[in-house]
Amino acid sequence: MYLLVVEHLTKQYVELKKLKSDFTINEIGKFRFYSGIAIGIGFSIVFNILFRVILKMCNVGEVITDLSWSNYYSYEFSIYYLTLIGFASVGFSFCFTTYLWMSKPFASIRKKTIRLRMAQINPIWILFGTLLFLLRMFWFFAGVDLTIEKDFAYLGFMIPIFIYVYCWNLISDIYKSKEPFFMTSLIIIILGFILSGI
Repeated sequence: MYLLVVEHLTKQYVELKKLKSDFTINEIGKFRFYSGIAIGIGFSIVFNILFRVILKMCNVGEVITDLSWSNYYSYEFSIYYLTLIGFASVGFSFCFTTYLWMSKPFASIRKKTIRLRMAQINPIWILFGTLLFLLRMFWFFAGVDLTIEKDFAYLGFMIPIFIYVYCWNLISDIYKSKEPFFMTSLIIIILGFILSGI
C-alpha cells in the first residue's frame, strides 16, 4: 500500500515537472509580454493618481465644516503616504500584467490550460476584492481617529506586497520563475520609488 502511494506521488511530481516550462518572453508570447508591461505601467500611473485623489478626499470632513475646497487643494502628502501610494499602485497594476501574461488561449497539455485559466482570472478577483475591502475600511476609518501612517505604518505595505507575491505564486504554479521573480521585484521597487516621487 505504501509503495503504491509513493509511486502515485512520484508520477504526479514527474507530470508536474513536465507541465512547468521556463518563464521566458517566447513562452509567454512577445505581444502578450510587452503589452502586459505597457498596460501595467499605464495602470500604475492611473492608480497613483486615483489613490492621491482619494487621500485628498479623506480630508472632506474639514472641507464641509469650512465650506471651502481650500483644504483639498492645499493638502500636503507626507513621504510615508507618497511611498505607500507608489508601491500600492504598482502592486495593484501587476494584477493586470499577470492577467495578460496568463491569457494564452490553449496550452499543449489540458491541465496546463486549466491552470492558465485560473492564473488569468484570480489576479483580477483578488484586485477587486482587495479594493472592496479597502473601501469598507475607508468608511470605518472615516469616523475614527485612526490613521495608516501612525497606527498601521508597516501593515500598510503588506497589502501591495501580498498582491504582488500572490500574482507571482500563480505564475510559479505554471512556469519556473525564480530569476524573473527577482528581476521584476527589483523593477517594481524602482518603479514604486519613481511613482512616489512624481
